Amino acid sequence: MSTKLQTAFTNTLNRELRRMVSRPIYFIGTVVIMAFSYIFFLTFFSEGQPNKMPIGIVDLDNSSLSRQFSRNLESTQQARIVMKLSSHKEAREEMQRGNIYAFVEIKRHFSVDALSSKRPAITFYVNDGYLIAGSLLLKDITYMSAATSIGMERKVLRAKGIDERRIMGIIQPITQDTHLIGNPWASYGTYLLNVILPGILQLMVLLMSVFSIGVEYKERTSREWLKNADNTMFAALSGKLLPYTIIFTILGVIGNMLLYRYMRYPLNANIGWMFLATFVLVLSSQAIAVIFIGITPVLRDGVTFAGLFGTLGITFAGSTFPIEQMPSGVRLLSDLFPIHHYFNIYVDQALNGVPIHYSLSSYLIMLAFLILPFFVFNRLKNAAIRQNYPTK
Repeated sequence: MSTKLQTAFTNTLNRELRRMVSRPIYFIGTVVIMAFSYIFFLTFFSEGQPNKMPIGIVDLDNSSLSRQFSRNLESTQQARIVMKLSSHKEAREEMQRGNIYAFVEIKRHFSVDALSSKRPAITFYVNDGYLIAGSLLLKDITYMSAATSIGMERKVLRAKGIDERRIMGIIQPITQDTHLIGNPWASYGTYLLNVILPGILQLMVLLMSVFSIGVEYKERTSREWLKNADNTMFAALSGKLLPYTIIFTILGVIGNMLLYRYMRYPLNANIGWMFLATFVLVLSSQAIAVIFIGITPVLRDGVTFAGLFGTLGITFAGSTFPIEQMPSGVRLLSDLFPIHHYFNIYVDQALNGVPIHYSLSSYLIMLAFLILPFFVFNRLKNAAIRQNYPTK
């Protein structure tokens, strides 16, 4: 770097540092929002998944068998019986009020019918409006209903004098040996936080980068900003964005430490690769922010584009819905989001621990985003000189 360019860069950097301490929005948009996100989501997912969610039971039989079923259901991980209701109507009203997420209805003569092999039914209703709560409760209630059926059949076979070793072969001829690879605890935090938190980081990088540049045009200080950088757009942008690069990289590294060291989420590779992925994510997000404010050097438009892009990025990361199952056009569109390539690195390195050369393409694609700002340098410079920011 030449002495002239270095001086322009240093002057711009010092000017931006003074601007950053002049308004609370800079501190709020960087440190406060990310700190709040870390505390909120890590606390929310501290148990991995929701446990002991409220359900109700309508026991019209009130026999020893139905009471045993209730106790067994209470012992499951997700269900907690908080209401013993007297009718289907009452249970439905409680579920509509949101007091319970599901209820189980045991008909009259349940015990008698079960002992006489008349196949009584256990009816349960789950509110799928709460997707996670509904799916988890459905799993536990279904499992306990099946377990109750197997237990009854076992008693009948014992009463018939069948040998104990043959009973399990009759009622469950094929057993399942299930192993969850990469996430044996079935923790929702492992699936979601490794995309949500980097996604929020990408969103804030986009918004703050667009804001720091766009506010110069809005307040008509862009000529001063450019003059301070010796009329060199490269020095003006790099000096302005460097403080945010450092701050957001540090915040991203802290997030990685919280996930992989404090929360003990799966990490089957050197944590340094995730630090590098976070740094490259910040750089690529800043490059895209420059594109947005360069295409339309208007603060409100740039912030709108950045917010929309950052929000869609979490969807196109590939965590909530696999990219491979999306239409071909959408799959190509996902490559435009740096968070998608960050997620690929997370899966390869943190979850699967594959050799690093399998992830090099994701790093390189994110670095390729750094070329984009050069296409709008002239447009940004002309807008800074003309100061033709719309007044309405």
